[in-house]
Amino acid sequence: MTFDKEQDMQRKLKVKPIADSYNSYVIEEKEKRDWSGNIYLGCIAAILAIAFFT
Repeated sequence: MTFDKEQDMQRKLKVKPIADSYNSYVIEEKEKRDWSGNIYLGCIAAILAIAFFT
C-alpha cells in the first residue's frame, strides 16, 4: 500500500535487559490507556445504585 501523506507515529518503547542472560532484552510498548470502558461501567453502576436505593 502506498500513502500520499507520511504519518507521524511515534511509539514509546521500554527496553529491559533479561536477567541471567547475555545480550538479551525485552521490548515493551507503552500504550495509551483507554478509559472509555471504565467510565461507561461507572455510569451503569451509578444508575443501578440510584435505582436500587430509590
